[in-house]
Amino acid sequence: MGLFKGDTIKKVNKLIDNAEKRREKLQGKLVQLQEDANFLYQEKQDDFSRAVIEGGEPNKKLSSDLEKVRIEMQDVQEQLSLIDGAVKHELEKAKADVDKERMQFIADKGEGFKELFDRMNKAKIEYLETAIEYKKIHAEFDREYWRTFRDIEQRVGLRGIDPREHHKVMFTQRHQVDGRYTPALTPDEHRDAYMEGKINYQIEKNKDAFKK
Repeated sequence: MGLFKGDTIKKVNKLIDNAEKRREKLQGKLVQLQEDANFLYQEKQDDFSRAVIEGGEPNKKLSSDLEKVRIEMQDVQEQLSLIDGAVKHELEKAKADVDKERMQFIADKGEGFKELFDRMNKAKIEYLETAIEYKKIHAEFDREYWRTFRDIEQRVGLRGIDPREHHKVMFTQRHQVDGRYTPALTPDEHRDAYMEGKINYQIEKNKDAFKK
């Protein structure tokens, strides 16, 4: 299993990060320019008012400075509008490589899952083989019981016992019940393991139930 590098993902994340930093920088600059423009506009208005009152000429430099700020604001706004397009273009170029890397990631991680699945499959086969063995042993137990006790029960006047109801494993039991614990896997145990990531408390409680 090779070590996943994810070079394209790193490149894309760096692109997005750099674009966001550039956006923040330009937005901050735009805010500052807007404040400068507002200040210069007010200065220009005040200067014009003084010129009218005093009979002088307006300060042309204020108009020139205001125009420069407005032009710079327009340039910044244009740069901001180009960021999304530039990022989209680069992301489109990286699309195929990202797809290749994600499939590589899935394939690389597959080895670990195969090992896990193999263990699960072996455990399942062992469980089912044990269930088959149980069925055979219990069938023999039934036959031996009938051969040994069927006639004698009637002769001595004992109420008959059905051996099938003894040493019984409830494979169809939906969930574990106090006093009726079964070694067969139940749906709630499977759910607890997979959904909750824990062993059902009845298993913990009865882990030594069948030890000699």
